[in-house]
This record gives sequence, C-alpha cells and structure tokens, in this order.
Amino acid sequence: MTPHPTPSPTPSLTPSLTPSLTPSTPTPLSRPTDTPSEDEEEHEVTLRHHFRGWALSERSRETGSWAWPFGYDIQKDEQRRWVCRACIRKKDPCPGNFDSDGIQNACNHLFTEHGIRAPFSKTRGTAEKKADSISVKATGQRSIVEVMKLDLHNPREQAIANTFIKRFDRDHFQRLLMNWIVARNHSFSIAEENELREIFDYLNPSVSVRDANLTHTTIKDKVASAFKQHKQKVVEVLREAPGVIHISFDGWRSGNRHALYGVCCFFRDVNNKPCKATIGVPELSASHTGTNIAAEILDVIEAYQIQDKIGYFTLDNAENNDTAMEIIGGELGFVGKARRGRCFGHTLNLSAKSILFGHKADAFERQLSGQEPLSEAEHLLWQKRGPVGKLHNIVVFIHRSDKLTNLLRELQRTAFDQSLNTKVKTMKPLDVILDNDTRWLSQLYMIRRALQLRDCIELLIARYRVEFEQQHKTKRCTGKKSARLPYICEPEHQLSDKDWEVLEIFSQLLGYYECTIKMLEGDGQIRKRKRGWMGSYGNIWDVIQGFEFLLDKLESYKAMAEHFPDPEHFRININLGWQKLDKYYQLLSETPIYYAGLALHPAYRWKWFDRKWAGNPEWIRQAKRIVHDVWHYEYRETSLPRMAVNDAKPAPKRRKTYSNPFQEYLEENRCAAPATEGDDSLEPFEDEYQHWISNHESGDAQVRDPLDYWHQKRFKYPRLSRMALDFLTIPPMSAECERLFSAAGRMVTPLRRRLDAQVIGTCQVLRSWLRAGIIRDLDPFFVSAAEEQDNLKMAHMTDVELQEWATAWLENVAECHQEESGWE
Repeated sequence: MTPHPTPSPTPSLTPSLTPSLTPSTPTPLSRPTDTPSEDEEEHEVTLRHHFRGWALSERSRETGSWAWPFGYDIQKDEQRRWVCRACIRKKDPCPGNFDSDGIQNACNHLFTEHGIRAPFSKTRGTAEKKADSISVKATGQRSIVEVMKLDLHNPREQAIANTFIKRFDRDHFQRLLMNWIVARNHSFSIAEENELREIFDYLNPSVSVRDANLTHTTIKDKVASAFKQHKQKVVEVLREAPGVIHISFDGWRSGNRHALYGVCCFFRDVNNKPCKATIGVPELSASHTGTNIAAEILDVIEAYQIQDKIGYFTLDNAENNDTAMEIIGGELGFVGKARRGRCFGHTLNLSAKSILFGHKADAFERQLSGQEPLSEAEHLLWQKRGPVGKLHNIVVFIHRSDKLTNLLRELQRTAFDQSLNTKVKTMKPLDVILDNDTRWLSQLYMIRRALQLRDCIELLIARYRVEFEQQHKTKRCTGKKSARLPYICEPEHQLSDKDWEVLEIFSQLLGYYECTIKMLEGDGQIRKRKRGWMGSYGNIWDVIQGFEFLLDKLESYKAMAEHFPDPEHFRININLGWQKLDKYYQLLSETPIYYAGLALHPAYRWKWFDRKWAGNPEWIRQAKRIVHDVWHYEYRETSLPRMAVNDAKPAPKRRKTYSNPFQEYLEENRCAAPATEGDDSLEPFEDEYQHWISNHESGDAQVRDPLDYWHQKRFKYPRLSRMALDFLTIPPMSAECERLFSAAGRMVTPLRRRLDAQVIGTCQVLRSWLRAGIIRDLDPFFVSAAEEQDNLKMAHMTDVELQEWATAWLENVAECHQEESGWE
C-alpha cells in the first residue's frame, strides 16, 4: 500500500482494545496506538492483498459511528471504504467491506457475522434491532411447550403442542386487535403497552414468539390500507342497494381544532331491511358557507359513485344548509328544497329553549358563550331567566364547592339512616346535575335532580348560611367590615315555594318533549328491545304525529296556565314554544317526505289526516296532491329491477307494552278501517296507488313493521312498494351524525391532540363499516376466505376430531421432511 505522504507517525490499524467476537456489547475504544504489532503487520499484508491500489485513509477528525474502530479505514482517489478487521484476521476470502456513506451496513455485518453488538447508548443496526424484536425472547417469556410442560418425545403431547401452535393464526390475531382498536376508538399506541402484551403472552406465548404484536405505526398504515381495500366493496354494496340512498350530514369541531363534516347514508339491503353507514368525514378548512359545504358533500357522493341514487337529505335548520341543498340539487338534477328534510330534534330543541328561557333564547345563549363560568355577568344573566336561572346558579355554586358537595351527601346519608325502609338505608347519595348551554335535556335533568333533592338543598343552604354567619360574627364585633353573604344565601336568589312549583310544571311539560325525542332519535333499525319485543325507533311516519302530540300538550298547558304561579309568564313562554313548533310544522309541506311517510303506513293511511285535520280540508288536499305528484312523476312509470323471490324469515315479535305517553298516543291514533269486500286483486294497467288507498285489509291497523309489510307486497304493488320503502327509510333526525361525533370525541382525547383530520375520519368510517357488518362479512384485510373457513372449522372440532387432525398434520409434515431429505 502507498505510504502516507506526511511525516506524522503511521496510524495503527488496530484499536487499543481488541473487539470481542461474542454477541456482547463491546467496550468503548480509545485512540489507536502509534506502533503496530507484528500480528498487525501480517494483517496489513492480507489487507493489501485484497485491496490493491488502496491506502489507509487520511482522516482529519474522528468519525461518529462506533463501527469504525472495528474496521480498516481505506481510501482510493475520492472513494473511502470500511473493511472488517475480524474478517481480515480470520483470513476470510471475501472480507466484509462497505462504502463509508453506508456505515449502517458495517454495523449489520458486525452483528450478523461476528455477533458484535452496539455499545450502550449507541445507535444499533437494523439487523440487531430486528433480532431483538423477533429472535430474542423477553425476560420471563416462555414457549407453549414450557408453559404447558409438554414432553415432545411423547407423541400425544407432541400432537397437542403442534395443535396449539397450528391453531394460533397470527393474521387473525392481528385482525382482531385492529378491529378492537378501531371499534373502541383506542389509541394506536395501546398495542405497545407492556401490560397488554403480558396478557397476550399469558394467554398464548405464540403472540410474542411469532411476532404478532403490532406497533402504532403499523396500525396507522394498516388503517389507511384497510380503508382503500374496503371502500370498493362499500361502493358495490351501495350500488346494488334496491332503492335510493338518503343522506344526513352535519358539522363538528374536534377537540384538536379540526372542522369536520360527518356524512352518513341510509339505504336498504336486498331484503329491504334498513341499513346505515358513514361514508365520509371530510375536513372543511375554509369558511362554512353553503357553497363550501356543498362542494365537500358532492365530493363524497362522487367518490362512492351514487350520484344517480341519491334520495332525500335530513339536516338541521341552519341557513347555510339551505344554500348547500340548492347547489347539491342543481348538480344532481333535483330541487334541493323539495329533497331537504329538517331534523326533528333540532326543532324540538328550539321550542324547549323558548319555553325555558322565553323570548330570544338564542341571543341568551350567545351572551353566555362570552362569559366566564360563575362570573358576575353570567350570574346576572341567569338570574333574569326566572326559576330555572335561579336553580342554575345554585347548582353551579354547589357543584364548584367540594365542601357543599360533601355536605349535600352527608345530609342525604342522614336521611337514609333515619328511614325505616331497608332499601332506602342502602341507597347511595346523589349529586346535583350541572346543565350546559346547548342541550335543553340537560336543563330537564338538572330540574328533575333538584326536585328529587329539594329538602336536602334547602337544608344545605340554611346550614351554610348559619356557618357563614358564625365564622364572620367575630369580625362584626371588632368593627371590621364583614364579608359579603354568598349569593345562594341571599333571599332574592333562593327558590321560593312558587319557584319550586314552576320547576315541577316545567319538569312535567318537558317530560313530553323527552319521550317524543327518545322515540325519534333512533336509527330506524329493527332490533330486539327491552322486554324482548322487536321494533325500531327513529321512524319518519312518527314526525307529523310528534308535532300534533306536542302542540296538543302545549294547548292544554296554556289553558291551565291561570292556575299556575305567575300565569302570565307561563302563558308567554308556552306561546313562544308553540310558535316555534308551528313554524316548522308549516314547513313540512315543502317536501313530500312526511306526508308520504305517514300516508303509506298501512296502520294510518289517509284516514289519519281525515281525522286529525278535519277542520283544515285544504291541508289534506295539499298533502294528497304532493304525494300523488311524487307517485305520478317519479315512480308510476319507473323501470322495475329484478326482485329476489326468497324472503328472509321475519324476526319473532312480542306484544309491546306502552309506558311512554307518546307511544300511547301513537297507539290510540291507529286507524282501523273495515276490510274491503270482494276481490281486491289488481287489474292490468290499473293504478297501483289508487288501488291501494281504496282497498283495506283486516290486519292493517295492527301492522307494526311497515317495511316488512311493503316487502311482502312488492309483487302485488312493485312500483308503489318501492316508493313506500324509499320514503319509510328516511331518517327523521340527523342523530346519526351526532352519534358519529360522540364517537370521534372519545377518540380525540387530550393526549391525542396531534391526530390529523384524515386519520380521525378514516377510523370513524372504518368503525361504521365494522358496526354495519360490511367489513366483518367480507373482510379481505388479513386472511383469505378459505383460511377463515378453516379457522372456524377447527374451532368447532371435538377433542377426538382435533387429535385426528393433529395426527394427520404431523404425518404430512413428516412426509414433507422425507421428501426434502431426498432432494438433498
């Protein structure tokens, strides 16, 4: 090799400490010595033989990698390489050598060929990292053979061991872990928790032995991959849906400041059963104008290729939704106003707020949004709102004070101990319920709890005042200025007997709102309910009846207002609530959704309108004209798709018991019409709609599931049944979007503020598909259908069958080994 041109001493080719060739961490190295040993001169000869034309590198400074002292640093022109010392010493015919820019390759070579590990706190090579995660077992980790104490020399125990190993499906385990994380909105990093992995290893050591655990980065990648793989299947499902697809969308701001829009769709499967799915959660980074909203919704609709299958929309009453529907209708070829339904829950919220807070309830909420909790300004704002405002201030004061909260519990325990009823003695004390600014139900729950705790609250305030006066009695005697009495102890801020009566009446009146909203906030899915009956909540045919039910209740309470405390206040607030309901009741005629949904229910038909609207015949004529026009122009001449003949077995039904006032109202308004005498068969070219409204069957009034009714009638009324099923599956509320946002809120916790909008949306869409069964039934994510069938077959094997299978499997393995030996 060419000597160095400088007069400085020749650097040694060995580090001061010889590197260990065992798989242990090497000792930190010092600078090489100046005088090479005889053995080192021999190694240099070997080096020159392999690398002719190369010289030792003229490095001007130290290199950062720990691998350099374990190799020769040589150069040629502008090239520079690392040559393994251990290979030269062993006189390896092909010593390991790598370009200086790829020093990580040298680290991998030292570990894989010579077992040399990186020093502590130094960067490990990829080979060492992989070996630590796959080949090297953690402390205390045992294999299945060790856990079960099996003797592999015993054929029976060998078969058992192999059966356990064979039955652990790594891909299936990862799929279950992924499904759990996505369905339950867990953090991706939960899969890396040591405690969880210890549970997995305790249940089956194969999880670690076969490297089945997932990292948070792997889960994130697989979530994105799963969405891409499953999206096409969802597109196919929606394209094959027999009717139109209804849409509901709403906006939400996540805890980490992402403005998201949830887009949910509602459709029917081949058996005309209602289905739902979330199809998008796009981020709206621009201003929330109707134009920008429409652009995002149209992009989602186009992505699923359902432009020609869009039915009706259920949205809240925001003005920007009016603009959005005009644009969406213009793009898809319909009148947006006629296809837009209004969320019944949003309408009820406006009416209930008017009853509670009177005129300009929205302005009151906007004022509150700018005030600090418990500030003087907020206190005064609530104080002006009558008994509900007074109660709010008292509840907030108690809720913020640990002393008062514990005192309230102590008063309840004392009352329980003094009771002679053994059940009362075992009761636990209750806390006050704090309301919020956005939901009237929170005010109702606050009022109910306060009425339940009235005696204890009044006693608490009295005792708190006595304690306060005793504590400040000394200050008054010394002439010092006494502290101001807490406002809940001041007489003008306390609830009088009349105030409690007002709260009791509010509780009763809003109870009717509650039972109505509970009936209509469902998803329309028929499933097993409490007490075993099959049915659905959230049905479009109940909306008009919900308006009528609540308007009647408000009329009756308004008539009784003169017997209430402060009758003028009650009359005004009830009138305001009635006006809000009536305003949106009149807007129902903008769309055929509600009239068609009720008229095409066999238990109500047009007879319900004739009975309820007897004093307004013009309303009836208008409703019939609207429904007839939809039938005549959109369904009468429509082409018929091929319909399946095999019907799914109807779910068993039990008679429903009614404890809800609104349920009782619905039951009372069923219209039992006499059955049509004679032949009611449909003549050729006879109008299906006219024939159906003119003919009745004896069991029509008892129909509980109109979807099943029209599914059974689809051969007799092929076009009318399609129209009925399309309208009867429209959601009455945008509650599905609210449920989506609640789930997303549980995902975006304070510890996950860095989640981007795309990850949030993808996870929520996948979660919806999982819950809808679309992915679970048709899952190409980790395992094939054949592998899934084999796993299910093994899961149902008896012990004898399993032992026979294991024996056969071992024989096949032995045959394979014999064949491989023959090849060698």
